[in-house]
Amino acid sequence: MMDFITKKNLTDLDMGFVLDRLSLVSPYGERHRRSLKPFKSEAAEALDREYDKLEAMIALFEQRRADVLRIKEELKRIKLLDGSFERILQDDVLTETELFEIKQIARTMLTILELQNLLQWQNRIGEHQLKSVALILELLDPENSGTQAFHLYSAYSDVLCEIRAQIERADVEMKRYKMKQIEALADEGYPVQPNGDIRIKSFETDLLDRAKNDERLCYKSELPLYKLYTVKPSQNLTQLKESLLLKEEQEEYEVRSQLTKALKENLETLTSNTDAISWIDLLIAKAQFSIAFRCVRPVLLNTEEVVMKGARHIKVAIGLEKQGKTFTPIDVSLKNSVTLITGANMGGKTISLKLIGLMISMAQYGFFVPCDFLSFKPFDYIFISVGDFQSIDMGLSTFGGEIVEIEQAIKRSNEYGLILIDELARGTNPLEGYAISKALIEYLTQYRSKAVITTHFDGLTEVMHTTHYQVKGLSDIDLSIVRERLNQHGVGLLHEYMDYRLVEVSQTKEIPKEAIRISELMGLNKEILDRAKEILGGSNDE
Repeated sequence: MMDFITKKNLTDLDMGFVLDRLSLVSPYGERHRRSLKPFKSEAAEALDREYDKLEAMIALFEQRRADVLRIKEELKRIKLLDGSFERILQDDVLTETELFEIKQIARTMLTILELQNLLQWQNRIGEHQLKSVALILELLDPENSGTQAFHLYSAYSDVLCEIRAQIERADVEMKRYKMKQIEALADEGYPVQPNGDIRIKSFETDLLDRAKNDERLCYKSELPLYKLYTVKPSQNLTQLKESLLLKEEQEEYEVRSQLTKALKENLETLTSNTDAISWIDLLIAKAQFSIAFRCVRPVLLNTEEVVMKGARHIKVAIGLEKQGKTFTPIDVSLKNSVTLITGANMGGKTISLKLIGLMISMAQYGFFVPCDFLSFKPFDYIFISVGDFQSIDMGLSTFGGEIVEIEQAIKRSNEYGLILIDELARGTNPLEGYAISKALIEYLTQYRSKAVITTHFDGLTEVMHTTHYQVKGLSDIDLSIVRERLNQHGVGLLHEYMDYRLVEVSQTKEIPKEAIRISELMGLNKEILDRAKEILGGSNDE
């Protein structure tokens, strides 16, 4: 059984282009983008709720932009702590660094929650409200200092508090011992420096020999003109300090163990909040995307008809804008099981086909769509056949690979799917290609799936129960006016005269011979053109 859509089909529809334009700022939001799932046909109510949330988020962004952007700034502070959460779950004792990172994310969660409350998030969005992290912050900041830093506070343990007090007393004793030794050494004529070092000049050999043999001193370092000695610490006090530090380390481990256990009791809050953060990040990004690309909310229907008005393929539109050109919006209605799109090879049929699939994909992934209007019933699956299916590994030609792919979609034709096929059987000879195409169209008219097929074969549009759209192409231009400009600027200018809009026409309407028009524009020999028209029966009119 096929998924809703394959990765290859998502790529063919340029859905990756859409996802890449989501401005996500947290690692959880990025992960959500990578694992984003579509709302399938049985989840129509959930999809409508997703539209409700996005609509509310757009309104919130437009009304309280600064506060929403403050949330986004906080989301940038979020770190991916799944490893630490897993260690908590496995009862591994967290390190001090991990505890610090959890304190940081909890503080950020608190700020986001405060901003959500300020925006009345729960009333307006209805979902993805963070849970209170007060207990976690109380746990990791027992002295309520409010600082960013974290350390193992003495307040965590009476034993730890006493050990640290003993360490402080040992430090005082060690300092007192050193000061007594320094005073004695100074009285004995040693050149004691303000920092407690003893600096002996290299030529003072007697003093150097004396220092070398003095058990109270230890060699420190040598400079070009001096040798440095320092007071040797008390062995007893040193051993005491080392013993106390070991006890401190052991007690700190016990404290970290207890903190880890306590965090385990609050782990659901942390994981629930990171999940909410992934949705918040995604929702804000979708809202910004919708505003930037002037998207509208799709209308969900119970009837199996798709209506698109003013639909724009944003990847193509962005490319055209960089060239100072404008994308021509497309209107289309999928009423019957099969819709055929005809037109010249360079007339925009493929873009129209991909645009239909992209609009539906975006809608079922919970996006608003870049068009003036879209109404549809969610599909069970989407399939598109476009591009080169050649498979060297399977020993298949382009045509063979295409058929293997299409067969997988046809097996599900009794479900409510969207099947998009660009120039079926273009990889084989025209007679067989026409026969296969017509047989497939007749077959698909009997089933629930919606199929959109582009073709340049005459006769296919005569199949009953199909809808026929034609790309307007060059049908309305005066060839004599355009030819001179094309001669000067080349065929690259031709697209400026192409009308890419789709026009619904009768089933029996003949497919226009745009290749002859283009050849004429490019100055092909008139005798050859006339003969070509004669071969075609003299028809090149609408």
